[in-house]
Amino acid sequence: MKIILERKLDFKQFQNLIILTFITVMVFLGMLNSVDFKSYYSIEIVFLFLILIFISILFTKKGLLIENRELYTATFLFGFVLRKTLILTEDFKQFYIRTGKLSTNYNYSSDIEEFHNWEPNLNHSVTSFTLLMFDENKSINKKILRLTKPEKVKLAIDFIVRNTHLEKY
Repeated sequence: MKIILERKLDFKQFQNLIILTFITVMVFLGMLNSVDFKSYYSIEIVFLFLILIFISILFTKKGLLIENRELYTATFLFGFVLRKTLILTEDFKQFYIRTGKLSTNYNYSSDIEEFHNWEPNLNHSVTSFTLLMFDENKSINKKILRLTKPEKVKLAIDFIVRNTHLEKY
């Protein structure tokens, strides 16, 4: 069983990868329309390969996977599993949700006081929900997954409770 939850990349990574993909596509199209096609043939193949990789990374999603009664965190591309990581749940009985903020830090001029008036506020923060397991003594915590959408957190909780021995705290 699997559940695909949300985009794998955070906001900053997604934004930077879109810019990089756009620049790579523009360079590739410029090379395709150049006068001498055969001299750039190998470089154009490399650029085409990079464009395909960048676009596929943009569409990756993260989620949870159950195989042989074991819990995995997984990376999906169009519903297919690209990578999975086993989460050992035998030593843990319950899990809980910790909320926090994921934030980018674009504070370039923290040392120069005069630039604070001219610097735009580019900070982007979102609420994050981290699913953590803990043992009976509540002394050992282990992260399961970090999500940013509350409705996806509810789906993940239901999936974990239905398919594992873990209980929500």
